Amino acid sequence: MRDFLAAIDRATAIGKHAAAIIMLGFASAMRRCELAALEVGDITPAAGGIMVNVRRSKGDPHGVCRTIAIAQGRWPDSHPLAALDAWHRVRPVDAEHLFTRVHANGTADAEPINAASVVRIVKTRARAVGFTGDRVVAHSLRAGHATSAAMAGVPLDRIAAQSRHRDLATLVNSHIRPITQMQTTSSRHLGL
Repeated sequence: MRDFLAAIDRATAIGKHAAAIIMLGFASAMRRCELAALEVGDITPAAGGIMVNVRRSKGDPHGVCRTIAIAQGRWPDSHPLAALDAWHRVRPVDAEHLFTRVHANGTADAEPINAASVVRIVKTRARAVGFTGDRVVAHSLRAGHATSAAMAGVPLDRIAAQSRHRDLATLVNSHIRPITQMQTTSSRHLGL
């Protein structure tokens, strides 16, 4: 993730926008449509991080509203809250939505982004670091969170709580990438 972020020029509004979307998406395990729908009022400061209200999602079509926590980062180059703060400093003050459009000339307006914008931003940044084709997509932020958390030893129930998966089988089979399989394979213990 740090290599991915290192290719972003965060001195520009476009870079601040991309870094905030990528880092918040990765740290939160949100879906692209959830990221695009966030409003400024959905973010609340909390001790050690922020709380994010996800008002409606694929897993919550009735809009019950789920709150997820995002902890402060440890490293300046991959700190999700620092990236979000940098975006706050350049985004339109009067905009209701958290993520608004940024034009090629670097000016931001109050129009919200959509899920397709999240896809475009992630793919553009992935190509900038050498990924080709559809290897990295917006869903990679969500799956990457699950995979990285699993590799760090986070229990599945905690990963599922963050990603709001009700079915652990879906989480394991669809979101935690095969790289974790080598760490958990039972074949390692067969004495072969």
